[in-house]
Amino acid sequence: MKLFSPLVNFSLCTLALTTAYQANADTLFGIYAGAGTWQSEYAGEIGKPATSTGDLGMSDSNNNFYYIAVEHPIPFFPNIKVQQNNITSEQSSVIENNFSIGNIGYPSGSTVATDFDLSYTDAALYYELLDNWLTLDLGVTLRKYSGYLEATSASSSDKTDIDISVPLAYGRMQFDLPLTGFFAGFEGNYISYDGNDLADYSAKIGYSFDSALDVGVEVGYRALTANIDDENVHTNVEIKGPFAAALFHF
Repeated sequence: MKLFSPLVNFSLCTLALTTAYQANADTLFGIYAGAGTWQSEYAGEIGKPATSTGDLGMSDSNNNFYYIAVEHPIPFFPNIKVQQNNITSEQSSVIENNFSIGNIGYPSGSTVATDFDLSYTDAALYYELLDNWLTLDLGVTLRKYSGYLEATSASSSDKTDIDISVPLAYGRMQFDLPLTGFFAGFEGNYISYDGNDLADYSAKIGYSFDSALDVGVEVGYRALTANIDDENVHTNVEIKGPFAAALFHF
C-alpha cells in the first residue's frame, strides 16, 4: 500500500552539509553497533472510524532494536547508520464502537482480535559536523516500513499491508563528559507531508567502559508518532517508553 511519495530536495541539503563536513571529517575509521529493548506503551487511534488503542486492548510490550554505523574520513561521502526497529502488537478485545479496516467493518460489541506490525528499517546518511566532547550529526534517513494491520472477528477478517518508503530529516547530538566515560544525547527523525506525520526521538544517558574492548551501556526514553491517513487505513498512534541498550565500538 503506497500511502504517500514525498519529494524532498536533497541537493541543497547535501551541499550545505558537505561544505561544513569538510572541516570536521573524522580522522579515523570507526564501526559502531548497538542492540537494545524498548518497553513500549501504545496510545492513539486506529481504523475508520477511529478506534482507540485501549478499546482494541493494546497493552505495553517489549520491542527490540539494533543498529550498525560506519564513520570514515572521506570528504563529501556521508557516514551511514542502518537500524532495524521491531514494533508489533497482538491482542483481542470486545470493542465498544464500530471499527473498520479496509472494506471490512466490525460492529460494536464484537470480539475483535487485532494484530499489527509497524516495524521499519532506517538507513541514515549523515555528516558529522562536530566531533569532540560535543558530537553533532545531521543528514537524511531513508525509512522503509514493511508491516501490516489485521483484524479478525467470528464473522470476518481483513488485513491491510503497510508498505511505505519515505525520507525524514535526521539529527543527533551527544555530549561526552570529559575524562569520565559518561555521556548524554538526543537523536530524532521527522517528516510532515500532506497531512501525514512521522516522527521519533530518543533521549539518553550512558557510560563507556575503559577497557580493551570499547563497550558501553545506555538508558533513556524513546517516543514515536505515526499519523497516517489513507483511504484504506487510518493510524494516529503514539508509542513511547523507556529503553536500555548495549553499545560496541570497533
